[in-house]
Amino acid sequence: MHDIIRDLNWRYATKKYDSSKKIKKNDLEIIKESLRLVPSSYGLQPLKFIIVNSTELREKLKPISYNQSQITDASHLIIICSYININTSHVDDYLSSILRTRDIAINEIEAFGNSMKTTIDKMKNEEKYKWNKNQAYIALGQLIHTCASLRIDATPMEGFNAKEYDKLLNLSDQNLSASLVVPIGYRHKEDKVQFAKKVRKSQDDLFITL
Repeated sequence: MHDIIRDLNWRYATKKYDSSKKIKKNDLEIIKESLRLVPSSYGLQPLKFIIVNSTELREKLKPISYNQSQITDASHLIIICSYININTSHVDDYLSSILRTRDIAINEIEAFGNSMKTTIDKMKNEEKYKWNKNQAYIALGQLIHTCASLRIDATPMEGFNAKEYDKLLNLSDQNLSASLVVPIGYRHKEDKVQFAKKVRKSQDDLFITL
């Protein structure tokens, strides 16, 4: 069996974490670098990743996360936040980054920049936020697989009150809104779900070949 398939078979949405086990610094840095390298539309990366270490803050987040124990018991808590709005100034910042990184002239990416600006200018604010939020799910997929390859458990969560998260963390003032919450750490030996067989559709049910 290929390592990728082995990793994906190993992982599951952990329900109970062992709060005594903590992720090593080196592994956390790998996770952070993996998230930095996440693909996004145009490469704009309209996301921020909040890593909550504060025990006190996680206790405050728990009630607005339907009191799920993973919020406080996992080694780390990652909140994937999306930009509420995106505009041409974000594009200009991105273009400047391309110029610095690739050491090229502006004329080489001018058409690309204009295309991005045209696309964004045509969007309503609601469309921009939806577009940005979609990028969070791309990051989630990469985070889940990265953690699995490190034998670190991860629990993707949509079950939380995003408005209350935004309020508690003052996210709106930073042009951000909480899209997904992902506790990461190590499964508790008493978590019975880890022993359950994975239920998935067959390839015949999932794939259409044309």
